[in-house]
Amino acid sequence: MDVKAITDGLQVAMVVSDADFNIIYANKRGEEVFKALLNVDDLVGRNMTGCHKPETIEKLKKIYQDFADKKTKLHYYVMDTPDGKATVVSVPFFNGAKLGGVVEFVFESALG
Repeated sequence: MDVKAITDGLQVAMVVSDADFNIIYANKRGEEVFKALLNVDDLVGRNMTGCHKPETIEKLKKIYQDFADKKTKLHYYVMDTPDGKATVVSVPFFNGAKLGGVVEFVFESALG
């Protein structure tokens, strides 16, 4: 089994962006969730600045900078959705010592 098959089999949305907020990968559930939320057919290749409010982008910039500076290893929040709550967990990945981007998992329930 390859990694794409594994990530597409997850029952959680997974979206990967580079350090410049460009979406470089979304698993099957990620595409489904964000199609429902944003009414877009393909996330990959889009920049997150077009998917979020300006104040949210400012928060994301700070989170990404904290990841780049290695001040934090994980960020999460709980948000309201039409079906209840979702927990969004973001973790950085690195190319050597430089921030490569962020993997975001959206769990369609509140954790904890």
